[in-house]
Amino acid sequence: PVLKFLGLIAGDARCLVLTEAGRRLMDAGGMPSERNLEALRDLGNMKEVLREGGPVKGDDGKPKGTTGGTRADDPDYTRRFLDMLYQGSGAAAQSSFDWLSPLLPAGGRVLDLGGGHGRYGRAFADAGYPTTLFDLPHVVAYAKGRHGTALEYSAGDFHTTDDFGGPFDLIFMANIVHSEAAEDNARLIERAARSLRPGGTLALKDMFLDEHGKGPENAVFFGLTMLFYTQHGSSPTLRETHEWFRAAGLEGPEVTLLDTQQLLIGRKRA
Repeated sequence: PVLKFLGLIAGDARCLVLTEAGRRLMDAGGMPSERNLEALRDLGNMKEVLREGGPVKGDDGKPKGTTGGTRADDPDYTRRFLDMLYQGSGAAAQSSFDWLSPLLPAGGRVLDLGGGHGRYGRAFADAGYPTTLFDLPHVVAYAKGRHGTALEYSAGDFHTTDDFGGPFDLIFMANIVHSEAAEDNARLIERAARSLRPGGTLALKDMFLDEHGKGPENAVFFGLTMLFYTQHGSSPTLRETHEWFRAAGLEGPEVTLLDTQQLLIGRKRA
């Protein structure tokens, strides 16, 4: 009824068709998708999630939490999810490269930690910086299919891996810390720092809350998404990140605004 009222579909109970306006929106990717409708249904369970804790449960009663948004037992789901992220990451990948590449020496080595679809790492690789993508085996398989030999690859679980190789001149983590518990992020950054050269850079791109946890608005609402779909994820505060960097022996971080996100840059002491 809502779509009919808006003039996007027409017809009766037996047959519905797209109007011309609806077809234009469909072709532009602007019509509600199955994923949108599923998210709306999940939001209808907010009372239960707030009372019992996340992740939200599906119709089968099982929690709908994922590992970084991917599912090792469902390659098609993983491909659709990573394709969606890849398609929306072009501008962010370029702006991240623009800010970070001046900090690299010529031919500096880069680790895209939890690199997922690989678009961020590829920006560095195409500019002549040898880049390794580290992620879960089924995610690495996806990235190899998309980028081939343009990247180097290392498969593993960053929750348990002690040595990421290197040493690297830059370790870049895009949209990783929001899906992890604070104590796990502290340990991850400490382990990542070991794989940096003295004077090397560690950079986090994500959404971070202010000191009061009340803004910016996009970080607040993204924290709600993490409550629904992860075991321990949230939008961390900038104060937390300062503690993580200091404990790992990193100077900083300096904070740079990237559209709706922030880029936090720290340096390993020489």
